[in-house]
Amino acid sequence: VLAKHKKLILGLPFVAAIVAAVISLLLPNIYTGTTKILPPQQSQSTAAAMLNQLGGLAGIAGPSLGIKNPNDLYIGMLKSRTVADSLIARFELRKLYESKTADDTRRVLEANTRIASGKDGLITIEFDDKDAKFSAQVANAYVDELYKLTGVLAVTEAASST
Repeated sequence: VLAKHKKLILGLPFVAAIVAAVISLLLPNIYTGTTKILPPQQSQSTAAAMLNQLGGLAGIAGPSLGIKNPNDLYIGMLKSRTVADSLIARFELRKLYESKTADDTRRVLEANTRIASGKDGLITIEFDDKDAKFSAQVANAYVDELYKLTGVLAVTEAASST
């Protein structure tokens, strides 16, 4: 049976390999800009205070919401609408992605971005784009926006405690 169908058995994988090679050569290059940050180590009381800013029950519900350490809080801030809107305005992403609405632009930005916390305590921010320089700029801009947001939260916390 194998000898009878040897052309099919040998030809099909060969044709599939050629089709895969042609498709991979036709696809555009995608570059990934990567940034790693080490968030400041906070005491549990400071992390709880930041969670309390999210709402009265957030401090109590923190563990049930999946917030186990301060890195989760920073990842949540990086994925926030505030940071996304700042990046969209800063790089004029709505024009670049030719989106009709701001929600569509946020979805495309979210699809091109990966934010994760490693076991080593570092937060990795990765952004994919066809332009290598632009992908690096956006990945670094996430850090800038996080710095601005934590500064605003610190000022707000200081103002509310006086």
